Amino acid sequence: MFGKHLVERGLLRESDLIEALDRQASMRVSIGRLAYQMGLMTLDQVMKVLEAQRANPAKFGALAIDLGFLSVDQLEKLLETQRGSRVPLGQILASLGFLSPEKLDQELRLYLENKRA
Repeated sequence: MFGKHLVERGLLRESDLIEALDRQASMRVSIGRLAYQMGLMTLDQVMKVLEAQRANPAKFGALAIDLGFLSVDQLEKLLETQRGSRVPLGQILASLGFLSPEKLDQELRLYLENKRA
């Protein structure tokens, strides 16, 4: 993992990496937004699921299936898309000011070279 590489090289503290990873996790595109953007749900359906979440703390996808707005296959596709939609860790590290974009580029090249070897 690139973050571990940066910690091992003394360029990033573990606490900074955890903060960046937390930020990365929170920056994923929501399932509701993805479903709407991909044309799988209407805005009205998304809003109904969000309203249902107020009374039921279930996950968006589970409620959307229960309400008949999504199939299991559609939710799986959305989750796969969501996993691939994360903001790159390096971009978050730079935005938080932990490393400069130039240093990140240099370290990413080194990391990838070592990974290939």
